[in-house]
Parts: sequence; C-alpha cells; structure tokens
Amino acid sequence: MKFKQITVVGVGLIGGSFALAARKAQLAERICGVDFEPALKKACELGVVEGGDEALERGGVSGSDLIYLAAPVGGIIDFLRTRGGRVRSGALVTDAGSTKREVCRAACDLPPGVRFVGGHPMAGRHESGAEFASADLFRGAPYAVVQSVGQEPADDAHSDAAELVAAIVREIGGRPVFISAERHDHVVARISHAPQMLSTALASVIARSGDSSMIELAGSGFGDMTRLAESGWSVWEDICRTNADEIAAALKEMGLELEAARRALDSRDLSPVGEAFEAASKFVRLYRETRRRSA
Repeated sequence: MKFKQITVVGVGLIGGSFALAARKAQLAERICGVDFEPALKKACELGVVEGGDEALERGGVSGSDLIYLAAPVGGIIDFLRTRGGRVRSGALVTDAGSTKREVCRAACDLPPGVRFVGGHPMAGRHESGAEFASADLFRGAPYAVVQSVGQEPADDAHSDAAELVAAIVREIGGRPVFISAERHDHVVARISHAPQMLSTALASVIARSGDSSMIELAGSGFGDMTRLAESGWSVWEDICRTNADEIAAALKEMGLELEAARRALDSRDLSPVGEAFEAASKFVRLYRETRRRSA
C-alpha cells in the first residue's frame, strides 16, 4: 500500500496530523503539501511535510498518487472544481471535510481515472495550525469512509478505493466506519454540528448578558459545555452552508426537547425532566462503554 508521494492540501491541524501519521506508518516515500505560503513554510520548518507540490500550485500535473484534502469544506470543493484536472490518472483523492454531500458531488467532475473517496475523521482540537499536529490524533477515533452518494450502490472500482482508504485509516490508527454521504450528513448534524451550535448559543447568552459575575462563578461544567464555542466561524461557515437542512432539523429536534423541559418547569411537574435525565444518563453510559471497547 506504500505510496510514492502523498500531497496534503491544507497542512493545518488535520492535514498536518495526517502527514505525521502517514510518515510514522511509512505510507509514502515523500509527503508534500499545498497551502498559503506562511502555513506551508511553517509546516516545512516543523518537519510536517518535506516541501510543496509545485505542479498543483503552478498548473502542472501532480506526481502524487494520493491527494489528501484537509482544507475547510469550501476550499475542498473549490480544489475539486478548479484544480482537480491537475491530479494524474490513477491517483486516489480523499478528503477530511466535515460534510460530505456537496464534496462528493463536486468530486464527480474529477478527470476519468482519478478515484475519489470521501472521508471525515471524527477527531480534532479547537486549536488550529501545523504546530498542533500530532501523529496520534486519529488513534482510536472513528473515521467516516463514504461508500456511496445517493441511492445508487457503489461500483466495484469505488468499493475497492473505499477499502483502500479504510486500510489507510487503520494504518494511521483510526477506526473506519463505512457510511453513505447522506447518512453521514444526517448523523454528524446531530453528534457534531448541532452540539457546536448549542455550545455557541450558551456562550453567546452569557456574553450578551454583560454580567461579569457569571464568569467569576463559572466552574468546570460551564467550561466543558462552552469548549466548542472557541471554534472559528471561518471553518463553521462552510459546514453550515453545506449541511444547513440537516443542522436545522437537528436544532428543531433539540428545541422540542428543551421546550418540553421548559413547560414542565413552568407547571412544576418535573417528572418529564426526571425521565429525560434518566434516559440521557443511560445513553451516555452506553456511549462511553462503546468508546472504551472500541479504543
């Protein structure tokens, strides 16, 4: 499975971590990068990548046989549409974007002979930049591998490519989860995107109150709930645009749950709240046990 050359497009936290993990697993003879000049220079200085992919930057055909797209979702889509023609026939392209439907649709315009498999590592930190990259970032983490888009079953060529991406994921320590693009966007809206919106909403409510005593009294629970609110809009704008329908549906579901709790509190009949606490506690225990077993 060793590649002659891997190009990582976007050498920040995720892309940089993939480069380090791929080098640790000896997946390639050479790993190079594509990014804005300051970011690429930093990644080279840190030893994350060995240099730039000049062909991708200047209009030639890249010599890489694996292209890993780790830019924000909008950047991934733009690359597929504007620079996909610079990927050589026979190469494998995969991405790490947080939404999959629009990314996979854009990949349909890649040149014949170029294989594309959507991916999404469910790992990360709120920091960004190659300086925070780690070869162990993906270890034990679920990693979505897209088998199909729409209702059509995957053909043999795509299935083989998906199996290859899954093998790469295992080599870097991740746990591949095969899924369709549609199912992926439905699920992550509820386990990742809506939680981000809820964390942001909580922090915004406190910030807009202007009451500094709230910050003084806030403990670790508040810190846990608002950790995601540190995430930058520059990344999340693309996610919201490309998964708006599913995120809106997820927020509606959560809003109904919160509204039920509000009504119970108003009526002083707290039994529905107690039932919700019990169900949630049971679910979280199951989640933690499942994660422990799969680690």
